[in-house]
Amino acid sequence: MRKGLPLPLTFSVPKVEGQRNEDSYQRSRKGIYALSDGASVSFDSASWSRILVRRFAQDPEFSAEWLSAAITEYRGLYDRESLPWMQQAAFDRGSFASLLGVRFLDEGRLIQILSVGDTLAVLCDGNQIVATFPYSLASQFDQRPQLLCTNPVENKFVEKDDFDYDSKADWTFRGLGQPALFCMTDALGQWLLSWSDPDQSPIKIIRSLRTANEFSRFVKAERAAARMRRDDTTLMAIW
Repeated sequence: MRKGLPLPLTFSVPKVEGQRNEDSYQRSRKGIYALSDGASVSFDSASWSRILVRRFAQDPEFSAEWLSAAITEYRGLYDRESLPWMQQAAFDRGSFASLLGVRFLDEGRLIQILSVGDTLAVLCDGNQIVATFPYSLASQFDQRPQLLCTNPVENKFVEKDDFDYDSKADWTFRGLGQPALFCMTDALGQWLLSWSDPDQSPIKIIRSLRTANEFSRFVKAERAAARMRRDDTTLMAIW
């Protein structure tokens, strides 16, 4: 691993070319990285995902109060009373998004992971997967994920006693010969955990993607082969 803070390669391909990508990502110079997938069925989830990653990169101490401040910022984007009534109803139901936050401490000797939703973190050594979080099975992506919402009623789970246990993990690069951390939104995460070819490592494929064009061609080929769901698809590779 390089000395100093690891630098990410980040690539993203929208669900439909030319349409708005609801995935967002951010990094800070303090070794903090964030990735969020806005739920397309909700009201302006792209803006919500951007707020979440920016605020996490600025302040990774996630809490109910942190989330409340993010919601206040989001609501300030709109004058609800000026919206058409159908948009008012959608605004009131809330915007939903995942949040995967990563904080590197002591040059990777401690890596703190926060994951709410179905955005996946993957710890690797060379081409071998060491750990994944929050999911370990491809079938888990078929479940409805718990997401962060701009409607506080939907966020009661954040205040439950088991929230930290369910949403946080501590990893390390210590002892790994070729350490890497990959953060990916759900379509790519499910593709990874669905991999069944024993003669080729999916991590080797991901490690080989070094440009935006290479990543775009890879995603489009896997979609065409029906091995990857058509969705906004983002990869952040940290090594």
